Amino acid sequence: MRSVDMPEALPDGSRFLHIGMPKTGTTALQGAIKEARKELAAYGVHDVSRRRHEMKTVLAAVGTLPSYLPARERAEWEANWHRMAAEFRSSEARCTFWSSESLSQATRDRVQYLADNLGSDTHIVLTLRPLAPLLVSQWQEVLRRRGTETLEEWAEKHFASVRPDGKVMASWDRVMPHIHRFSIRRVIDEFGRVFGEDRIILVMGDSKDRLRNFRVFESLMGVPEILRSPELDNASLPYPEAEMLRHFNRAYTDRGGDHATWMFTVGELARRGLRELTTMATPYPIRGPRWIAERANEYTADWIEAVRDSDVTVVGDLHSLLTDPDEWDEKVEVPTTVSVETAGRLMDVGFAAALEYGERRRAEAGTGLDQYGGRELLREVGRRAKRRVSRRG
Repeated sequence: MRSVDMPEALPDGSRFLHIGMPKTGTTALQGAIKEARKELAAYGVHDVSRRRHEMKTVLAAVGTLPSYLPARERAEWEANWHRMAAEFRSSEARCTFWSSESLSQATRDRVQYLADNLGSDTHIVLTLRPLAPLLVSQWQEVLRRRGTETLEEWAEKHFASVRPDGKVMASWDRVMPHIHRFSIRRVIDEFGRVFGEDRIILVMGDSKDRLRNFRVFESLMGVPEILRSPELDNASLPYPEAEMLRHFNRAYTDRGGDHATWMFTVGELARRGLRELTTMATPYPIRGPRWIAERANEYTADWIEAVRDSDVTVVGDLHSLLTDPDEWDEKVEVPTTVSVETAGRLMDVGFAAALEYGERRRAEAGTGLDQYGGRELLREVGRRAKRRVSRRG
């Protein structure tokens, strides 16, 4: 292990992947990079992403595209992945990079696939934070994907799926258990085996300095301080609203609702509305009980040993990944009430998403006008014209 406070710039011609972890300031970092794209290019730095986060392109790369996506759409994302891979691999920029937390979903076989397509001399950068708050944040994200378990139920299941030493005790079809994904030991083993441990850079987060990740990435790229905090609304739902969403997910699931429809509506179309809701609701941070912090520290202690025995570079204090359990309440009461205003707004968000989804389905079906006659034809033409005007407005 090599420990530094701030990394040196990567050699000219270097390429690196920022693979997450999720909930470690990745959204803010990607937003800052997007806004500074022209400035970075002036310093010879090339970002192969076209959007802030090429999520579905990355899911194609790591083999976890949702099965419910239409075959045509899946083929488009696969083609986009191969285009971006070729651009990354052949780039002649002074520094080339790609940032996506979804890259950390890559399994052992898929890590080799990434190296084959991107180049095995690629550097791997990992931003980190303590495991316990990371799990709490991730549970809230799982609710946005139709999660139905309470925080403690969900945490118990994932602790049981993987041992601290990395032995996996569960199987999965598409996406690996979260703690296995978060395992620094796994990253060193699987990415280090293919790319080389000496090309892995672990960046410790600093909750007191939100700009530290920006400074670290500027240093790696060899550019001055040009990354600035973007205007983003990526806050987590308050605990009562998160619990309301969980109960909605459970009710939808209990009555046989399918996952694809939920993801197309609440998971995608309602995303902006849910984010806006967080700015209106009364703040109520989601906290886990002390046992989650204690269990998380058991895993982290093992990962720290794996880091020490490796050839990776650590930026910052490795022990900052441990959490003080005394700062966590022994027991946390789960909220059972939510304001009527928030409940009403949440219903409106869901209803609006359902209406838009129905509209898109009708458009995709390509319903023609030949089925209408007389006055009904005129009414339908009027309705369609009104919809087009409203979209333009």
